[in-house]
Amino acid sequence: METIHDEKRLNSYVRQLGIADMFSGEIPRLFLLHYSPGELLTTPFSPSRYLQFIVKGSLLLYEMPDEESTVILQTNHNAVEILGEMELLDTKFTPFFVEAHSEVYTLAIYLEQYRQQLLGDPVFLCCLCRNLADKLNGAVASNRHGSLRQRVILSLSHAEPGTHISNIGQLARSLNVSPRQLLRVLKDLCGEGVLEHSGKGMYQIIKKPEHPLRTVLRKENT
Repeated sequence: METIHDEKRLNSYVRQLGIADMFSGEIPRLFLLHYSPGELLTTPFSPSRYLQFIVKGSLLLYEMPDEESTVILQTNHNAVEILGEMELLDTKFTPFFVEAHSEVYTLAIYLEQYRQQLLGDPVFLCCLCRNLADKLNGAVASNRHGSLRQRVILSLSHAEPGTHISNIGQLARSLNVSPRQLLRVLKDLCGEGVLEHSGKGMYQIIKKPEHPLRTVLRKENT
């Protein structure tokens, strides 16, 4: 992460995104941040200190679970994306992994310095509610439309080769399917060389599959 000291560019983004319209009074001090592809903006181990407006680039939002479960969140793109709203509302919130999928630029606000101002601004809180509603709608859509194969591959993509999968019943419950349905997918993945059947109800990951459903928070560049 680097801070971009370019006041002209920062002000251009502020006008372009209509940031002033998101506040009832004075805008908190903003600064421009840049993230390189693959760089993590937040993790459960290092929560962000900032509330950020995504102005350019794509982000991946995901949870790092064990090999048995995962959470997929997807957002709509009807408004300016906000990152850090949960940290603003709940200081004990454990964030997801947020990864730069491309070159990413954000307008950032220090949370601690402006927390009370942000929470006391009704116009900003309305924008925050709309942003959270978009993310919730996206999460529901993602869980509804993801295929079983995609969800299994997504879970496996978080584990390293050599990892053993043994509790098929628990994995099936976490994916909301029957063990028989899950076993069919695992059998197919064995045929593709992703898994190896190592015993009754036991599988070993041979190669790490591609992560198919890490959700792009914001695809379009502005």
